[in-house]
Amino acid sequence: MIAGLLLGVAVGIPVSFIFGRVLGRASEVLVALVGVPVITYAVALYESGYFAGQTLSVSVGGASPEFFAGLEVFLGLVVALAYVSLRTRKGLRIDDFIQISVTSLSYTSFGIALAGQFWPGFIVAGLILIGLMVAMSRRNPLRGLDVRPCPPEVGDCLTDDDSLMSARVRDTLLVGGKVLKEFPKAKELVECLKHTGKLSRLRRVAIFFVSLLPLLTVLLPRGDATIFVGLAVAYASVLIGAALSTRRRPTQCPELAEEYREFIRKRKRKLDIAV
Repeated sequence: MIAGLLLGVAVGIPVSFIFGRVLGRASEVLVALVGVPVITYAVALYESGYFAGQTLSVSVGGASPEFFAGLEVFLGLVVALAYVSLRTRKGLRIDDFIQISVTSLSYTSFGIALAGQFWPGFIVAGLILIGLMVAMSRRNPLRGLDVRPCPPEVGDCLTDDDSLMSARVRDTLLVGGKVLKEFPKAKELVECLKHTGKLSRLRRVAIFFVSLLPLLTVLLPRGDATIFVGLAVAYASVLIGAALSTRRRPTQCPELAEEYREFIRKRKRKLDIAV
C-alpha cells in the first residue's frame, strides 16, 4: 500500500515546483504542503475501499490497513516538509519568507490530521514533528533569507530587491526592497518598526494554538468532504493567526502605518501589514 505515497510525491512535488517558478516560493511551499498529503490521502481512501463502500480488514504483520494508510499520508507530509526545507534553505525574498512563516504550521497541522484519521497515533507523531519545526525556527529565525544591510542613511535593517512587505523578527528589521525604492517615507518607516511593540507571550501562545486548529479535522469522518473542510479550517487559522499578529499592536506612528498600507494597496497587493 504505497501507491498513494508514490503518486502524491510524483504529482505534488513537480506541480509545486512549477507553481514556484510561476508564482513564487511561497506558492511552491503551500502547494507542496497541501498537494502531497491530500493526493496521498485520496489514494489511501481508495486503497482502503472507502469509495467502494467497504473497508479492508486484512492485517499485515499485525498492523491494520488503516495504519498503513495513515503511514502513507504521514510519510507524504514528511517528504513535503523535507522538500520545503530544501527549497527554502536559501534565496527567500522577504515577501515569501513572511508568508511562509504565517502559513506553514496551519497546513502542516492539516496534513497531520489527515494521517490521524487512519490511526490516532500519527497525531502524537505530528505534534513531535511540529515541535521540531518550532525548535528549528527559534534556533535560526531568519533561515533562508536572501537579504543585505539597508543603506546607512535608511537605518539598521535588512532588505532585498523587490519585496513590499516589512516586518520585525525579534530584534531584526526586514524592509522590502521596493519599499526603500518607492515609498517616500522609508526612513521613517524603519524608525517606526524599530519602536513597534513586541508581541506579548500570551499572544504568541494564542497564535501557536490557532495554527493547530486544523488538527480538529481528525474528528471528522474519513472522506473527500474532509479535505475541503480541513482546507477551509486551515485557511481560517491562517487568517486568524495573521490578525492576532498584526491587529492592535502598539505603534508610535499610526498615520505612517496607514500611508504604508495605502502604498501597498496601490500596487494591487493584498497584504495585511501592521507596523
